[in-house]
Amino acid sequence: MEVIIKYIHMIGLSVWLGSMILWAVFAPQLYKIDPSKKTTDTLRGYFSSVSWTSYFLALVSGLTLYFLEQSTTSNWLLEVSLLGLAGVVIALHSYATKLSAALRGAFNGVMLILALVVVYLATIYI
Repeated sequence: MEVIIKYIHMIGLSVWLGSMILWAVFAPQLYKIDPSKKTTDTLRGYFSSVSWTSYFLALVSGLTLYFLEQSTTSNWLLEVSLLGLAGVVIALHSYATKLSAALRGAFNGVMLILALVVVYLATIYI
């Protein structure tokens, strides 16, 4: 059972991180070629739903692993805490639309660093 939950957790983290990176690469190009922003907004909605679904999948499975893990050397609490912090940062970035470009860029950097650290911590004891 624990192996299956770890697998689900890693799938959720992989899709979440992958969707963030893919959107970061494509969004600037889409803004250049789509002046009406209709296509960009539609794609943002799809990416957002995939990203948030995989994020919550990773969060729920991470919490489950934290409660199942018997080892005192487990890092699941730290990993899930950072995952929760990443969710707060992503929500601020997504829904606080009146932020300056510099602040949005800073949020992007923090999101990427948190996501990479979370994936690293998840892989330590798998």
